[in-house]
Amino acid sequence: MKKFLSTIICGFVLAGIISAQNSGIPVELKPFVLKGYSVMDFVKEDLNGDKLKDYILVLKTSGEDTMTFDNPDWDAARPLLLITRQTNGKLKKIANSNSLVLCKNCGGIMGDPYQGITTKPGEFTISFYGGSSWRWSENYTFRFDKLKKDWFLEKHFSASFHSGEPETTTVNTTILRNEAGDISLNMFSPDYNRDTSYWLVNSARTYFYDNPDLRSKPGKSYLINKNMVKSIKRFKNFIECSYSNEKEETTYGFILIKDLLNLPPPPFGQKQN
Repeated sequence: MKKFLSTIICGFVLAGIISAQNSGIPVELKPFVLKGYSVMDFVKEDLNGDKLKDYILVLKTSGEDTMTFDNPDWDAARPLLLITRQTNGKLKKIANSNSLVLCKNCGGIMGDPYQGITTKPGEFTISFYGGSSWRWSENYTFRFDKLKKDWFLEKHFSASFHSGEPETTTVNTTILRNEAGDISLNMFSPDYNRDTSYWLVNSARTYFYDNPDLRSKPGKSYLINKNMVKSIKRFKNFIECSYSNEKEETTYGFILIKDLLNLPPPPFGQKQN
């Protein structure tokens, strides 16, 4: 936990440093700044393994810093552009996302959730932190696939904890590409792999996991035959789901698809029991 909190604190310091460093941008990047936007952040790195320096450029609506809640652009998208250097030395926009970078007010009382971008050759990670009494962090790592010549979500790490009891309430979750499938930067959405179907437990007992990983150990909570769950996201071997018992107590986690039976959708206008 101390390591986790230290990471969060370092994130705030890093964000301040990045902001100070990005008062100006390289001249070669200026043509990629969209009309009506200004530069929020940028990083320089070899993003595709060709030993040439590329850029990630994050934009924000011009005037965003002074906008109030009654402004329709208060939660406007922040475009992220991935710009690679060609063999002739020129830059070219290769990929972009309007949904990866969270909006200025998406961090709740913690303020702007954006914590910055860290990189290494062929890979970058973008981080966010926010919440109120319950705090959360999200880290998305994208890696270049040389065979498919595209950047895919390699790892999604999320954490949450209650600010008053971080030692006992922290939950960490890691989702890897081998479970999530190929989610490219261009196609990314925070709701990736969204699934709203219902499933019936089709085994004597199935356990909840903290992570959708066959190598991990299940927790103590479990469901029994004929219990029904509602899916949130579907992965290769797991679904992320919720289960509510007769006392209206809800449990969230990941359970194995092999232990479940997918229920058909109810007739139009009829709710699933």
